[in-house]
Amino acid sequence: MRQSQDVFENHMKAVDTLNPSMVAKDYSEDAIFITPDKTYKGKEEIFNFYKDFLPNFDGFKFKTIKQETNDNVVYFVWSGKNQHVDIQIAMDTYIVENGKIKQHTFLAINN
Repeated sequence: MRQSQDVFENHMKAVDTLNPSMVAKDYSEDAIFITPDKTYKGKEEIFNFYKDFLPNFDGFKFKTIKQETNDNVVYFVWSGKNQHVDIQIAMDTYIVENGKIKQHTFLAINN
């Protein structure tokens, strides 16, 4: 079974592909993804979020501020920008179970 850090690294590679199907593969079937706007429940809703979200990240340059893994929790603070978005700071927290993302929270503050 994949460790939490491996799941996170795979997830970041999937995000770089801009392919929502690749990203959704990292989540369990009953995953919960909480954002300021909405809580997404299940892989299909999470896929639909990424289908709308990822096109804005073409050419995006991530800057890692902090990334820490403790047991099944991954904490990721980052910033970055491209021609579409300029994110001053963002934070993701992932809870990993059985090699999949089970819970995920996300918050971003744009410039």
